[in-house]
Amino acid sequence: MPGDHVFISYITEDSDQIDELQGALEAADFIVWRDKDKLWPGDDWQREIRDAIRSGSFVFLACFSSNLAKREKSYQYEELTLAAEEYRLRPPGASWLMTARLDECEIPEIDLGAGRTLGHSIHRADLFGTQKTAQISRLVVAIQRAMGSTPGIPPASVSAVANNAALAESDVVERLRFLLRNPQLIMDYDEYLSTLRGPIRQSLSDRDVFPLGVPHGTKLDAAFAHEWVQRVRRYEDTVAPTLVPLKLISMYGTPAHEQEFTQTLAMLAQESTQETGADLLTSLHQYPALVATFVAALGAMSKANYSMMRAATADVRVTLTGGRRVPFILTSGSQSIVGIDQWRSLGTVLCLEDEGKSPTDDDANALITKQGGRRHTPISDHLHTVLAPLFQPQFASDADYSDAFDRAEVLLDAIATDARAQSDNYYGPHGGHGRYTWRHKHRGQAPEARMLEEARTQGSGWTPLLGGLFGGDSQRAIEALESVQDLASRIRNSQW
Repeated sequence: MPGDHVFISYITEDSDQIDELQGALEAADFIVWRDKDKLWPGDDWQREIRDAIRSGSFVFLACFSSNLAKREKSYQYEELTLAAEEYRLRPPGASWLMTARLDECEIPEIDLGAGRTLGHSIHRADLFGTQKTAQISRLVVAIQRAMGSTPGIPPASVSAVANNAALAESDVVERLRFLLRNPQLIMDYDEYLSTLRGPIRQSLSDRDVFPLGVPHGTKLDAAFAHEWVQRVRRYEDTVAPTLVPLKLISMYGTPAHEQEFTQTLAMLAQESTQETGADLLTSLHQYPALVATFVAALGAMSKANYSMMRAATADVRVTLTGGRRVPFILTSGSQSIVGIDQWRSLGTVLCLEDEGKSPTDDDANALITKQGGRRHTPISDHLHTVLAPLFQPQFASDADYSDAFDRAEVLLDAIATDARAQSDNYYGPHGGHGRYTWRHKHRGQAPEARMLEEARTQGSGWTPLLGGLFGGDSQRAIEALESVQDLASRIRNSQW
């Protein structure tokens, strides 16, 4: 969370209440900006706020009381005008702009575009009365979620398997623990994974359940967007039974467990490489394999078990048209699901639902027709939400989980970059580039820079190399991470 800023817009008559609010926000590790004339001597405060808004590490909190109505003019309106201008450029339901009432007052009906107003379309907290303390707590959570540190609402099927795994006598956990602790039971372990993946493969290959074509005349509209989101949910329900086993194997597996683990990921990966059908649906068909890859990557990183991460990424190969075999990580990634721009509108609708919002048909159509802003990395953002309940036991806080998620995405992008460098004339698109590319502009050293520094400093002793990633070659790892760092920098500079 270091680097997360909250700008409080208020009038001086409310300073005492703002002091209290600032204390609560700083206790939650936010950096609070107020009194713009004292913040950046010699700098353009409007530019600073615009840059922070665009970074994704900023919330503009407009606080109101009945004192504002007593004024004929106020500099607060200038601040609100700037916020409204930026809000019109963001996705419908964008949550970086929030309001708080300090007493029973009216919020100015400032126009936010597309029929939205400050008083009726924005998250509001009432910081007065008997519920004041509870409302401040809810406001802190809302700000954390807006900045990407707190995941959204995960799918029910994933929450269910995570909750079951947390039970003291979980059958899934106990069975797998027994198999992993007893190397002589490797045949039983192999059979366990074969039995686990069989129904998943059968379901994913059923074209009645997951058709890859669309009826003639189908339009990319709000109705299709909502159906697309439901298809994502069906994929999640289908792979949910595999998630806890994949996580535990990636955390605690040994070299004896690698081969069947790789085979399980390869089965999902091969099914995802369908080329016949509508591009929009064949791309989405990669999603189950991507979920499994992220689970394995996060699990392996949480225990520094990089040999299992290699088994789940660099070792997983798929056969393409013409019989060519390439690492799956070359053909996949969060961007490959929705493209660089083509279908980000659909992913944005999905993310809005993750936040507990219900995008209307007008919202969806605005996104599709580019009248509303789109998330830069919607599938990455969604995966961050989906996997949160699975990894709650491994991380002390949502912020720690979010940082680990960033590191996992950086390493996955580096592995993909290295695989491309080692492959002979592979020209497919790069599917990675996750949410770390927007979360860290105002957060000090970015995760890819930290990882590159580790690789340079530790050389051949860098832990991922000891697990066989990058072929154990320090120079390969450094070159891949340099490419990731360069690309992340260019992405950040081009988007904000």
